[in-house]
Amino acid sequence: MQRVGSYDKALKELFQQDRSSLLLDLLTGGVPVGQILNVELARIVERWADLVFLLEDESIFHLEFQTRNDKEMPYRQGIYCVLLGQKYRRRVRQAVIYLGEAKMRMENEVDLGQTKLAYTLIDIREIGADTLMASGRPADLALAMLAHGGAERILAILKKAASLKGSERDTVLSQLVRLSGLRQLQDHLIMELNQMLNPTDPFLKITLVQDMIRDASLNARIQMLRDQFRTKFRTLPKWADEKLESATSVQVRRWSKKIVTADTLEGVLGKK
Repeated sequence: MQRVGSYDKALKELFQQDRSSLLLDLLTGGVPVGQILNVELARIVERWADLVFLLEDESIFHLEFQTRNDKEMPYRQGIYCVLLGQKYRRRVRQAVIYLGEAKMRMENEVDLGQTKLAYTLIDIREIGADTLMASGRPADLALAMLAHGGAERILAILKKAASLKGSERDTVLSQLVRLSGLRQLQDHLIMELNQMLNPTDPFLKITLVQDMIRDASLNARIQMLRDQFRTKFRTLPKWADEKLESATSVQVRRWSKKIVTADTLEGVLGKK
């Protein structure tokens, strides 16, 4: 099993490939997705839009994932909206799913006078873990861990994920490992995974579970380093995040030492 990467990668897989019921039933207002659009916006925006879909009613749906409170979110969404509207000359609807650990403290609109900006803002904890687990969609199992009551349902979620077949099972379990850091659930997840190694209750192959335990530990260290970068350098550009996403345990140990004395991101991670 290859080491899993960042939260964004896991979340994009959940909504692009299996298309969580959140996307199909709630966020798009019931309008089916016709096409996924790979969009790079103008340089005045520092990053790519997380996910952009062309819906079957010919409108554009823009979805962002947010793991930290950002008071600038309404303005960021407004910029995305204008740029997407300019690019595609279509009606644009937007949503942000908040998955952070802290209480959500963001606004979903801003009034600039003649121009008013608004978008759908959802804290995933507004949705019950049992609701997502009952949907029948593999993607919703991974999201259920982050939903209301999800931390208490981790073992049940893991059992449901383990009952899936082949690559579908491995993908969901890997996503659970990646996302566990968003709620500081790595230790809990590792404990439950270790229980799965009980020979009297063999859900998974031992090698797969051991790989997942190692991944959970490494991902926790990477997330800690990611937070340290944001604290010290104020921002984490895409090139730096990509390096973290593919980092090995040896690199993480080396970078954790370098950040103490380095004055720049390049001083820790090397050239872009």
